Amino acid sequence: MARKAKKLQELQTMFDENDIDFSIVKDIIVIKDLLTRVEKIPDFRDESYVKHKLSDIVMLTLFAVLSNANEWSEIEAFGIKKENWLRNYLKLENGIPSDDTIRIVISNIDSRYFYEIVIEFFMEIVTNLTRLANATTTQEPDIISIDGKTSCGSKRNDTDIMGTKALHTLNAYSNDYGMCIGQVFVDEKSNEIPAAKDLLKIIDIKGTIVTWDALNTQKSTVEAVIKNKGDYVGALKGNQGNLYDDVKDYFDDKELQKIKKEKENYVVTKEKEHSAIVTREYFLTTNIKWLSVKKDWKGLKSIGVEKKIIEKKNGQIINEDRYFICSIESVETFAKAVRGHWGVENSLHWHLDFTFKDDKNTTMRNNGAKNLQIVKKIALSILRTVQTFYKVSLKMIRYRLSLDFDNEISTIFKLLNVEDLKRALYK
Repeated sequence: MARKAKKLQELQTMFDENDIDFSIVKDIIVIKDLLTRVEKIPDFRDESYVKHKLSDIVMLTLFAVLSNANEWSEIEAFGIKKENWLRNYLKLENGIPSDDTIRIVISNIDSRYFYEIVIEFFMEIVTNLTRLANATTTQEPDIISIDGKTSCGSKRNDTDIMGTKALHTLNAYSNDYGMCIGQVFVDEKSNEIPAAKDLLKIIDIKGTIVTWDALNTQKSTVEAVIKNKGDYVGALKGNQGNLYDDVKDYFDDKELQKIKKEKENYVVTKEKEHSAIVTREYFLTTNIKWLSVKKDWKGLKSIGVEKKIIEKKNGQIINEDRYFICSIESVETFAKAVRGHWGVENSLHWHLDFTFKDDKNTTMRNNGAKNLQIVKKIALSILRTVQTFYKVSLKMIRYRLSLDFDNEISTIFKLLNVEDLKRALYK
């Protein structure tokens, strides 16, 4: 079961506890501020052949994706239908661009720069909104989960020319903000391991806990986290050889009972999930002097295990054990990090496929698949932020936008307007 991001929980409390008069909130400020950011994206085109402003095309694409468009032709159709509304904010000097023009332009803009300037804008908004909610400041570190996602629809099989592998993206998901804060697209001839080091170079991990699956538990990844003043909780499997075997052997029944009895390094939770009762036990120890490879892993301070017991309605019982190396020493923090890691799957990857149909993205030319996915991630961040007010699924918000775009988009950007919300709260 997905856990709501900490900052988004704070926003929900604000909306629940206050009767906000939205009649005094104006939406135009946030849209104009966003447009100002988008206008900074470098235009790669020859000015002699430019008919449509790059910022117009980017904003049109974002508005369309918010409003249930998943493909280039749907983005063009949205633009034609909503041209009058769009002209409130965009120039559109030569009307709505064709789907081919939209595809070519979006495919060729600088992916990293585009995402960074826009997602930083929305992170600032979420931060300011939570300050407005008078949320109590906590010292708990953000959990940044790193995990890969494959967009299966972008794959092409070999025919008379060499085929194209499916787009594979390594994402960094912030459990505090509830959004993807960075990504690296994995080269066809490479894999996630070197991509993880590249990803850690472009995101700020200072004071955070970075989590990943066993594939990325590599000495180089661990070293990069410690170098950038972060902490880590890395999963172990057989690909770590003796390290995995040593950690697994250490947590035998005798040691587990000893830790459970002492309590200070033990946490247990029990919840109902999908008609099953799930018990999770977390064990952590800093007694690792005996570990022969300890010096090879930068910052290594503890090892841990999560023992998961799933009791199904039909009486079936499933046991799952997962082992970890960590640079932290608190079992409570360890439990939150292990559980929080699944936010990247449940709150990012699942929504990209289920809500935004990314798995059916058949774009393959240049950076088309990459940049369309980036637009969807930005739209997902916006919708997850305002979902605390709507209290319906993200898919339903998109559907409502498609039915009544003018009113619904106004509501969404009103919810992101910090200064006017402040006046509405304290009127």
